[in-house]
Amino acid sequence: MRKNITFANIVDRAAKAHGDRICTYRDEPVRYRLLGPENDGTSVTFKETLEATCRIADGLKRKLGVKCGDRIAVLLTNVPEFPLIAQAAARLGAITVPYNYMLKAREITKLINDCGARVLLTEPQLFNMNIKEKSNVPEVEHWLMVGPEEQVPEDFMSLDELADGMNSYIEPYPLDPDDIVAIFYTSGTTGFPKGAMLTSGNMLATTRLSVRLLRIGKKDFGVTALPMAHIFGFNTTIVGGLYSGSSGILLRFFDPEKVLHSIEKYRATTFMGVPAMYNMLLLAHPEKYNLSSIRYWISGADAMPVEHIKIFEALGGKFIEGYGLVETSPIVSVNPPFMRKPGSIGIPVPGVKVRIMSEDGKLLRRGKVGEIVVRGPNVMKGYWNEEEGTREAFKYGWFHTGDMGYRDKLGFIYFVDREKDVVKTGGYSVFSCEIEEEILENPKVFKVAVVGVSHPTKGQVPYAVIQLKEGEKATEEELLDWIKKHIAAYKAPRKVKIIDEMPLTMTLKVLKRELRKKLEAEEGIKEAQTPT
Repeated sequence: MRKNITFANIVDRAAKAHGDRICTYRDEPVRYRLLGPENDGTSVTFKETLEATCRIADGLKRKLGVKCGDRIAVLLTNVPEFPLIAQAAARLGAITVPYNYMLKAREITKLINDCGARVLLTEPQLFNMNIKEKSNVPEVEHWLMVGPEEQVPEDFMSLDELADGMNSYIEPYPLDPDDIVAIFYTSGTTGFPKGAMLTSGNMLATTRLSVRLLRIGKKDFGVTALPMAHIFGFNTTIVGGLYSGSSGILLRFFDPEKVLHSIEKYRATTFMGVPAMYNMLLLAHPEKYNLSSIRYWISGADAMPVEHIKIFEALGGKFIEGYGLVETSPIVSVNPPFMRKPGSIGIPVPGVKVRIMSEDGKLLRRGKVGEIVVRGPNVMKGYWNEEEGTREAFKYGWFHTGDMGYRDKLGFIYFVDREKDVVKTGGYSVFSCEIEEEILENPKVFKVAVVGVSHPTKGQVPYAVIQLKEGEKATEEELLDWIKKHIAAYKAPRKVKIIDEMPLTMTLKVLKRELRKKLEAEEGIKEAQTPT
């Protein structure tokens, strides 16, 4: 990584190289004074992005007293103000703390308490729906609101008011690669969320390599609805876009028909999503749209069925499946377009080392299943206010992902399951992802989650929680009979439960912890014991 490029000045580099070219198109037009009188509210250029970033940063410093190391909380949907506030914070050496916009006031208060943010930027809809009253989050001293100034409530400061009279250029803070620029909280699927401290070096390390690997440049146009409060959306949209000089449209929410329409309208070359998004795109009849402009369908955050990959590649472009975590900012490995293995999560990006480790810290040979562990410039600095959690995460000198997998003879990595989702039943280890993929072959099943429920003699038994496709009907007994006919007895789920809707994380992963807790309550199990 070039030492002169940091998370604070990458926007300067982009503005100098690309000037009046469009950086981002808005999903919903909004006019801001801080962007100048000629901006019509539908898009923002690279030059306007730099100037707006500087005005916001100057306002944060001079009007709100924000200084190096301060935390700025961000509770937004996918709006272009998100990258502006993140770049403005970095310009002062401050730290951006994005929050899942689905969080409620009580949850936000806990996380605000944890990181100590004094400034929060939100939007009217989210405030009215999730927070309701400022007193519900008493730790916040300064409340900022996106949107036209005339629509911002009196007791909030609009971005235009914050930027009024401020300089259109201020020097960026001289960030060191090891300086923290963001804290991303984990999804909390296994307990209270932990804040991963990501540095300027983390943000730039693998993004630069990935942009070069895929040859993304100024001729590319991306469509994304990935939530920027998650590291996948944040890094690919902000860092990747600014570094490569590519343009794009940021959709406020994921809507499969809007995604397909936008690809066709803008002749987009890339789409970035997670497997659940791709599943919904398939249900929206993508064959009705002209998607031939696509160079890459990019997926991460979960395993993608091989058959679905084939469908998208038949529509146009190559499917690039990668792997990463919040703590690895986020990229660990990618299937390069010149040498791909469908079904694998690729090979480590240059500079990142990946090994497979046993429970006692021994590195395993190729083909053996164990925990995926990582070293590299992309790995987080640690967990905020979590010394014990940080020590545990870096046990044996490697970062422990909590994911199970193996590597083949060529070094390709295969994801098997989350370590905590492996069902240990009667001496066997049952990988939930494998069973889920088999159950998805049933034409009536839309989503499935296999979880281990505590059992007095077997340790755990696998249960299948199923959401049916819209309009389909089936009984739990019927689905259980199908499972018994198609899946080996030792790993087949013992029970099936049909639910109307799966509980999901921000990146549309199933919250198995909630399902497991509910099932064990129904079974009368007071406390789940995970066997060792």
